[in-house]
Parts: sequence; C-alpha cells; structure tokens
Amino acid sequence: MSLQAATKLQPLAFARAFARGLSTQGAAAQGVSSSPAAAQQVAEIEAKAVYQAASSVPALRAPTVFGLNASSIANGIRANAAATPFAAHKAQSLPVRNMSILAASKMVGAGCATIALAGVGAGLGVMFGSLINGAARNPNIAKQLVGYALLGFALTESIALFSLLVVFLILFA
Repeated sequence: MSLQAATKLQPLAFARAFARGLSTQGAAAQGVSSSPAAAQQVAEIEAKAVYQAASSVPALRAPTVFGLNASSIANGIRANAAATPFAAHKAQSLPVRNMSILAASKMVGAGCATIALAGVGAGLGVMFGSLINGAARNPNIAKQLVGYALLGFALTESIALFSLLVVFLILFA
C-alpha cells in the first residue's frame, strides 16, 4: 500500500506510527530506550489528529505530522531549493532556454538555406568556364556566347538572391 493510500485510509494511525517511529529513532540515536519528550510529542500529535478528525471533512482533510501538512512541507522544500546557489539560474533558465532553442533553430534553418549558394557558385564557375571554352573553340560567335552567359549569370544569381531572402526571413522575421 502506498503512503498516500495509507494516510487517506487511517490518518490517525499513520500519525501515531510516524511519531512513534521518529521518537524511537531519536531515542536509539541517543542511546536511550524511551524519552518522556517523545511520548509527549506523540500525545500532542494524537490530540491534534483527533481534533482535526472531529472538525474537518474526511475527504478534504490532509494528514498532518508535527503540525505540518503536505503543502507547508512542500513550500519549505521549494524555498530551500530556491535558496541554494546551484538553483539560482533555474528561475530564469526556462525562458532563456526556450529563446536559445529558438535561436539555434533559426541558425540551423539559415545554414540549410545557404546551401543553395554553394550550388550557385558551382553553376557560375561551370557556366563561365564553358563560355571561355566555347569562345576559344569558335571565336566568331564569342559575342553571342557572352550574351547567353550574362543571361545565365542573371538567372543563376536570382537563385542566390532568393536563398538569401529566405535566410534573412528566417533570421529576422
């Protein structure tokens, strides 16, 4: 049976067992068989549990141990966790982490979009290399080949401009 199920079924018995366990652990650590202070604490806890059982609705009641309920214990743990120097960055890490993931995703997308520039560079090199080769083989049509090369250069560069447009949209939009 889980701890939550045990506390819901028999909160008074759970409080007694927990308090007795703590008192015997403290007594065993000190080398004493039993202490009157521990017995008094057990009696106080039982009295509080009986008072709570009589005054509250059983379905809505949270178990208390040593006058503390689950929410106050959790708040104390959270306060201690927030006060540690190792957790000082955690309050700010979620928005910063989301922004850093977004920035990294933008950089990856922009890098992928610039792959088209490598194709444009290779295409221009092949195109002007072919222009030189064609003009060397047939100098009579060199002027016509230059017109075709400039048209090919303009169309190839338009691909580069479109890819740069996509990069800037990814980074700054």
